[in-house]
Amino acid sequence: MLATSSVPGVTDLSARAPSARYVWDLARREDSLWVVPLGARGIPGDAHRRDQLPLWLRGEFVPVVTDFDLLTPSTAPRRDMTTEAAAGSGTAEALHRETVDGLGTVHVRRLDPARDTDVVHSWVGEERARFWGMRQTSREEVREIYEHLDSLTTHHAFLVLLGDEPVMLFQTYEPEADRVSECYEVEPGDIGVHLMVGPAKGAPRPGFTAALLGVLVGHVLADGDVRRIIAEPDVRNTGAIERLRRTGFEIGPEIVLPEVDLPEVFLPEKRARLAILLREAAETPR
Repeated sequence: MLATSSVPGVTDLSARAPSARYVWDLARREDSLWVVPLGARGIPGDAHRRDQLPLWLRGEFVPVVTDFDLLTPSTAPRRDMTTEAAAGSGTAEALHRETVDGLGTVHVRRLDPARDTDVVHSWVGEERARFWGMRQTSREEVREIYEHLDSLTTHHAFLVLLGDEPVMLFQTYEPEADRVSECYEVEPGDIGVHLMVGPAKGAPRPGFTAALLGVLVGHVLADGDVRRIIAEPDVRNTGAIERLRRTGFEIGPEIVLPEVDLPEVFLPEKRARLAILLREAAETPR
């Protein structure tokens, strides 16, 4: 299987290539082979979330089994990260929820491009969000970008809410499927994050950003497969870099993320500071 895509009339070069690999034996179906980059299930905590990655990296395969007499149900335990929300609380879609002293109930839900475009567009257009790189993006373009993100299995967008009020946007991504993989040595258990705190409303709340970062880290580390959280803030964003350092991230070298120009999205070259949070450091009281 070799499915690629190009832009007719613009270039004959392909911007994508397949990641899953299949070899079909048309004469003897039981001799067919397959492998996917991570695992057969995308559920955090599931035993099959990353179990094929070593084989995929080595260019090896596993048999395609279609005989139901040879299949057995999986008994491996998995974690369901979805929390049951109280009726009428506005958190029925919560993936993670906790009560933060001095703030109240904070919860995380997936970003819905259709419902949340207005909120995200109003945030990214502000001067304070210049490092997000979307200040000149129209409302329609914002919706299209997050619809594309929502279609991926390696990149995800979330909103953090305080009560019913959106207060932070963050995204997670598999580093091996991102341009950051060209700038450092990806290890099993790495997960990348991008984050932006929403505009302040009312009087300043001391410790607000630190508390939201704590919720983000708790949500990401709820996946037991995650060993390190990777961040790469713009090298000029010294405030964000210092906040990550105070959260426990190890601040690493300056890196240059290469330009990416795909039909769905354009990412300019970015000078960034690599920052890595080890699970052990995050779980140590500070």
